[in-house]
Amino acid sequence: MGISNLESRSSTDGRSASARSTHSDVRGVPKPPDGVGGMASPRNVHQADRADVALRPAKHCAVALLLTFVLAPLAAIAQDAPAPSAAPEQEQVRTAIDGALKWLATHQVVEGDKGYWDCPRYQTATASFAGLAFLANGYKPGEGEYGAVIDRAMNFVRASMDPQGYLGGKDNSMYVHAVCTLFGLSYLGQVENPEKEVELAQWCRKALEVVVKAQIVRKSPAEQGGWRYTPSTTESDLSVTSWMLLVLHAARQCGYDMDDRVFQSAMRYVNSGFVEHAKKNEDGSQEVTRGFVYRPGISQQPEPAVTGVAVFLKALLEEEPDDRVAASLEYLGQFSPEWGGPQYKGYFYFGTFYMVQGMFQVGGEPWDEFNGRIQRILLDHQEGDGRWDFPPLNAAQSKDAGTAYGTAMGVLILSVDKQYLPMYQRVKRIY
Repeated sequence: MGISNLESRSSTDGRSASARSTHSDVRGVPKPPDGVGGMASPRNVHQADRADVALRPAKHCAVALLLTFVLAPLAAIAQDAPAPSAAPEQEQVRTAIDGALKWLATHQVVEGDKGYWDCPRYQTATASFAGLAFLANGYKPGEGEYGAVIDRAMNFVRASMDPQGYLGGKDNSMYVHAVCTLFGLSYLGQVENPEKEVELAQWCRKALEVVVKAQIVRKSPAEQGGWRYTPSTTESDLSVTSWMLLVLHAARQCGYDMDDRVFQSAMRYVNSGFVEHAKKNEDGSQEVTRGFVYRPGISQQPEPAVTGVAVFLKALLEEEPDDRVAASLEYLGQFSPEWGGPQYKGYFYFGTFYMVQGMFQVGGEPWDEFNGRIQRILLDHQEGDGRWDFPPLNAAQSKDAGTAYGTAMGVLILSVDKQYLPMYQRVKRIY
């Protein structure tokens, strides 16, 4: 049970012959077939027809049918919320993204062939978020205006891996490990140099082994299938688990064949986090809130950020929508984007990143309303030089990642509908 050779795509669904024939070691983690580190040619994914890649999967039609009776209420809730101002024109959004990318490029600290951004902690994660921001907008390693910036960031992140394949050692964080691995997988799909592709594919495989092995650490029944802050922890939470699932999904999109049981176990954990929380009002009536909690089996009340990412994961990884999706979307409709605020619990960028992914899966008017609001909020709070700072009352922990983190996250939030990164893409699998 584990990773084998993640999917790539052929002429029908892009999946190449080399991705279908693999050799596995512990728990199915692949040994490199044909000298490519357990990964079939990832360029098959990223050089696919962009029109096809950008489309939401056909199965989302089923989501739309299921949600027929909740979309109108969601739109009404969004319309009732105070609007910061009209949604920006797309040219304004493009200008904001360009300004942020320019700021990131000019503030990269260069040391030889490596590059990073100044911040008290989480340097490799911040470098990875910055690299992803460029890739999410179609910029390629080694090419064009920002190719060298992307390459230096990747070299910096690659150098941080310990002998066991762990990338979060300096900060003792599986969050860091996940973000760095996502950057590596996204970069891998753009590599043109065969020798470099082999090396990076092997590097990614080692990072993926850490993720897969961390899932099977002995845990209580309520915690099984998930991940938390370190590879050896016996605890799980839905936030860290969501990042691990994005990593594993991106790996599958790049050419590795993941054992389905890894996803099944993780999605059982995710789905166990759906709750119906009853609250008694002063007038004696009862109010029921339905959504996902941060720690299934432990947390009691739904939270908008983890509910948003749960909807995203369910749309991405499950074949059919269920009642949890409709209930969660109704819950999410209560929260209009703000510049900070209690709904983010001090983590504006993480929380918004989660929620924007979930709302993107809804599509239609609710997505247009939500997206227009968050675009306007980000554009209204972007500094003149292109960077984004943190909202008031933001948690000190995320501030430790520095201004480059907020700036990169702002770009990623504004770029989610472009669907360039493999973690966003869902292509039908064949067996």
